[in-house]
Parts: sequence; C-alpha cells; structure tokens
Amino acid sequence: YLGIFGRLFILLLTLVIIPLIFVSVLNGTAGIGDPRRLGGLGMKCLFFYLCTTALAVITGLTVVNTIEPGRGRESLRATVEPAETRESVGAESLPAIANALILIGLVEPEEGRAFIREHEARREEESAQAVSLGRRIQEQILPAVIRNPIMADQNPIVIIFFAIVLGAALAALGSEGLPALRVFQSLDKALITIILWVMHLAPIGVFALMARAISELGIEYMLTLAKYFVTVMLGLGIHFCVLSFVLCPLLARISPMRFLRGMAPAFQLAFSTSSSSATLPVTIECAIKRVGADTNISSFMLPVGATINMDGTALYLSVASLFVAQVYGMELSLQAQFMVFLTAVLASVGTAGIPGASIGLMGIIFTSVGIPVEGIAIVIGVDRLLDMTRTVVNITGDSLGAVVISRSEGKLAVESGRDG
Repeated sequence: YLGIFGRLFILLLTLVIIPLIFVSVLNGTAGIGDPRRLGGLGMKCLFFYLCTTALAVITGLTVVNTIEPGRGRESLRATVEPAETRESVGAESLPAIANALILIGLVEPEEGRAFIREHEARREEESAQAVSLGRRIQEQILPAVIRNPIMADQNPIVIIFFAIVLGAALAALGSEGLPALRVFQSLDKALITIILWVMHLAPIGVFALMARAISELGIEYMLTLAKYFVTVMLGLGIHFCVLSFVLCPLLARISPMRFLRGMAPAFQLAFSTSSSSATLPVTIECAIKRVGADTNISSFMLPVGATINMDGTALYLSVASLFVAQVYGMELSLQAQFMVFLTAVLASVGTAGIPGASIGLMGIIFTSVGIPVEGIAIVIGVDRLLDMTRTVVNITGDSLGAVVISRSEGKLAVESGRDG
C-alpha cells in the first residue's frame, strides 16, 4: 500500500509540469525584453548563461558515464527493469534453443521452424524501428518548428521552442503584449502555488517511495543511492571549481578568493533555503558591494539568471536521467544522451526557483528518452540535500556572469567593495 501513496505523490508532482515549463520559459524569455533591443549587453548575458549551462550538462554526463553509479548490481536491475527489457534478455539464443529441442525430439520440426521464423520476423521488425543518430535528432528537433504545440504529445523540445518564440513575440509587441504577459505571469504563480501545495506532502511521499524501494531492492538500493549521491556531488563540485577557479580568473580577471569571499553570504542563504529566488536580493547585494560588479549590469543579469540560468539543476537532471536509465538496465545511445543534453539545457530555463521544483522536470527528460517516469522514485530520497547544493551552484553561475560582463564592459570595480 505504500507504493500507492508514493505513486500518487509522483503523479501530483508531474501534474502541472508541462504547463509550468511552458509559462516559465515564456515568462523568462519575455522578461529578457525585445530581442531587437537587447543590444550587446543582452546578447553577452544570454551567451554566457547558455555556455555555462551547456558546460554543466556536459560535466554531468561525463561524470555519470565514467562512474556509472547505477551499474554493477544485477539484482537491482533485474528487480526494477521494465518488462520489455526483461523479455529481450537472451532473445538471440532462442533459435539455438529451439533447434536443440528439435534435434533431441522434444519439439516437432515444423512447430520448431515456425517458432524460429516468427521469432526472426519479430526481431527484424524491432531492428527496423531503430533509428540512426541523425534521424533521431531530426525527429526530435524538426517537429518543434512545424508541429502544432498543442498536439506536442509532451515532446519537451516542441513545448520549449514554442514558449521561447511566443515569449519573444510578446516582448517584441511592447505595451500591446503586456496584458497577455500578465496572464502568463499570474498563471506561473498559480502553478508554483500548486507545486508548493504538493511539496507539503513530500515527507509522506518520499517515505512511501523509499520504503517501497528498500522493501523490494534491499540494502543494495541504499548502496547504489549513496553512489549516485556522490556522483552528483562530484559533478557539482567540479562545475563549481571550474566556475570559481578557472572562468573567474580567466574571464573576470579577479582572484577566486575575492569572488568566493564576496559571495559567501549568498552561498550560505542559497544552501539553507534551496531557492534562487529567495536568495536573489542577497545575491545582488553581494555581487555589487562585496565583489564590485556594476550595479546596472547586476540588476539586469541576476534576476534573468535566477530565471533562466540553472547550472546546478541542469547538471543534476542529466546525472539523474542517466543514473535511472542505468538502474533500469537501459543503454542510452549517443542520440538519446544528446536529447538528455538538449532537454536539460532547455528545461533548466523553466525551472522555478523554489525547493524541489526540478523533481517534476525529471519527468520531462525521462519521457523524451523513454525512461519510465516511475524512476523518479529511485532518486527522490536524497533530493533535498542535493537541492541545497545545486542551488549554490546555480547562483554561482548567475553571479559570475554579472562579474564577467562587468569586466567586459569595463565597469568592474578594481577593488571589491566593503562588506555591508
């Protein structure tokens, strides 16, 4: 019966994720302003945030493919892998078994040959369904341009692409687009409110999901989950170090210690609240007064970053997707991992800056590559601790962007401001 409560929690959490992704991406795009009027500052902002998010996902995919935290436990995979995967195990050996049974007289020759012909026909049909890398990418991306978004069948690329286009169009309309934008902003707040309501059930839901997983999978589940936790933390740590100790001195040309000391209060608040939005005022203050970023640039970039730049979340989503696929015994091809990369980068734009918002986003990525949505239950047990850490990485990318662009515009203070 515990599984019922856990399943209900997952269903409620994913209930509003499609409309939330749509309105969040739309509002984030519209909030940047008219694309024709962004100018050099706006384009630098978007380019920097896109590059750091893509780097985060690449880091996550590299770490999870190297460590493979979901591999090496046959009993775990055998317990939870989908039925279609189990049925395919040993499929290549069935004709040989049938021939052996014919030879020893346990199966009539005609019946055995008929079985072999049927089996080979079924295998050929399954092989015909496999697509090449180029075709798979084409099938996922091109429909975003030509398909009706209302009939998107939960294809995240379609939904996100249309949200970006519509958001840019509403921004280009100026005052004429404001009434529609207000509707979408109100809808965004309403959907986030629903998410917060559902998160009140998180203690019960997470307990039910973990209890069911432990009862079915045993202690090996806990060991695998610990390995997954270490993998995500390693990925987040690597990306944090790249931002602070590589990109900061390279692009902003300031000491990493100056940046880290200056942003320390924002990091502490982000870790405790797990919310980029709640941390935003402190992030702006630290970037301006303690690191020396330009006031106008910070006031523009940091609110935008808190909406569309989620490095830690994008990394987390990519690692979680491949980990769950590994646990299910699924082999994600290069094209499938490319879709994880693309969807994680784009979906992170629509991540609400509230605790636990990225849990629902997993369903979007899982659906895009054929991972069972129920796999969320495998990783939800340690999400809270990871949420706190990835929020710190999120605001690190945001604040570094303001510092780097301030340097590129010649407006970064030579000495950091006094604490205040």
